[in-house]
Amino acid sequence: MKFPKIVGAVTLAAAVMMGVAACGGDSSDDVPTVPQTSSAASTSGAAGAADVTDPKVLPTVAQLNTMLDTALDPDVPNAQKTQLVQGSQKDPDIFDKLVKAREDNPGVTYKILGPVIADGPNKATVKVQIKLPDNPPTPFDAQIVYDGGRWKLASSTVCPLVTGNGIESAMCPTSSTTTKKSTSATN
Repeated sequence: MKFPKIVGAVTLAAAVMMGVAACGGDSSDDVPTVPQTSSAASTSGAAGAADVTDPKVLPTVAQLNTMLDTALDPDVPNAQKTQLVQGSQKDPDIFDKLVKAREDNPGVTYKILGPVIADGPNKATVKVQIKLPDNPPTPFDAQIVYDGGRWKLASSTVCPLVTGNGIESAMCPTSSTTTKKSTSATN
């Protein structure tokens, strides 16, 4: 079984995709004042994308799950997916790894659970549930941020999952990279 790497990749994918739900505008420091968009607003536009560009309106759980599905869709270009995860423009190929992990592990499921909770200026948290075969569902907190005009999954949520499972990515600087730079600077 491929679970060790896949669990990390799928967990990352879930977190990343949850962040994918966040799309938007500028990076003002206004705290969202409306917990979620209305059901009427969430049905407009492509996957409600137009509704995740307002820093004062948190995306709904349905929007976040749609974004997660989009991030894992092999038919969606990676260039579009980078709008879903903070910093992923540094490594758009990370989405290919996530799609492969999903294909290699069809028994692993994930889902974003509500509520979406404001957590400071341009930040919110949400639960992501991961289910591995023969194991109970495991929830974890994931952060979304308003970045570059969109709500996105925060790199602070994604990177520990990526690097903790041995996946190297330019979007997630590793301590070994930092160590190499420090060592080179002292020599």
